[in-house]
Amino acid sequence: MAERSPGVRQSDEWVRAAEARLGVGFWSWDIATARLHCSAGLYALAGINPAGLHLDLAFLETLVHPRDRLPVDDPNGFVTDSRQTDRQFRIIRPDGQLRHLRSEARRLFDRDGNATRVVAVVSDITERQDTDERLANSRALLQNISQLVGAVLWIADEDGRLIDHVGSDLLDADAAPGDDVTNWRTSLHPDDLERLPDLWRETVGNRKPYSFTPRLRLATGEYQQFHIEGLPFSSEISSNLYYGGFSSRNARITAPRTTRDDVTSLTPAQVRACRALLDWTAEMLAQNAGISVSTVRRIEGAEAPGQGDSLRLVLLAFREAGLTISRDERGRFCVSDIG
Repeated sequence: MAERSPGVRQSDEWVRAAEARLGVGFWSWDIATARLHCSAGLYALAGINPAGLHLDLAFLETLVHPRDRLPVDDPNGFVTDSRQTDRQFRIIRPDGQLRHLRSEARRLFDRDGNATRVVAVVSDITERQDTDERLANSRALLQNISQLVGAVLWIADEDGRLIDHVGSDLLDADAAPGDDVTNWRTSLHPDDLERLPDLWRETVGNRKPYSFTPRLRLATGEYQQFHIEGLPFSSEISSNLYYGGFSSRNARITAPRTTRDDVTSLTPAQVRACRALLDWTAEMLAQNAGISVSTVRRIEGAEAPGQGDSLRLVLLAFREAGLTISRDERGRFCVSDIG
């Protein structure tokens, strides 16, 4: 057997180094002689010692997961199968490891157009497959959370441009074509649109939590209040200066602002006082709290402090409108429209 030249040996060493570094291997099939040649990298991917066993098509296919196998009755038909052009499959190596591989095969032809060889590069895509699966699961989880809490989850950049969102289908089913989450600024009430740029710049510039309760126009032409909350991405997790949060018409998922000795209930007189301070009608309070006008009348006309979700939503609406509601050192009720 002729000894290989130094140049050939060096080329082989370079190929082996590249295969090891990139996690790939090669095989080629000579159609005329029906012979298979496998590189050292392919042996490594298969978990086989090249000194102990010669790889052939039938044996290689026995390593493939039963659900991913192709018939090998006709070797030439096997290697020229159109599915070999870009094939993803799982193998179970002799040591029991399950790996995901991708094989990309190409046919070579002679001058007469006859196929002479099939060459393929095989790569290990297990880590990428695992990453893709985790991302898909995370996306599905976010979609479920979005539906469960009735909110659109969003990511925005430093300039407030929407980068990604989950749950846009939660918007009004009758919304006009231009009123979806991707260009929601066009639906903002003019008064809220004016204060948005300053609020966003002040929030992003100081990397503070973002809170905004704008009124958005629905397909009916009416405005409805949305509750938008966001936080900057942690620098320990992401290098992007993005914000992520949620937008919802459901005030129940908006965490109330806490103050010293936080007030959790209001008397009917205190509800009326807060509404008067904001110059709100009962209808306006009902709209901002997401309750009915009759519920507002019942809360304000009760002889004792109201309880339950309705009063909590009223208290939340007052805080979102800018009122600071707390008790002083003597336990006295305090309310101010200066945050």
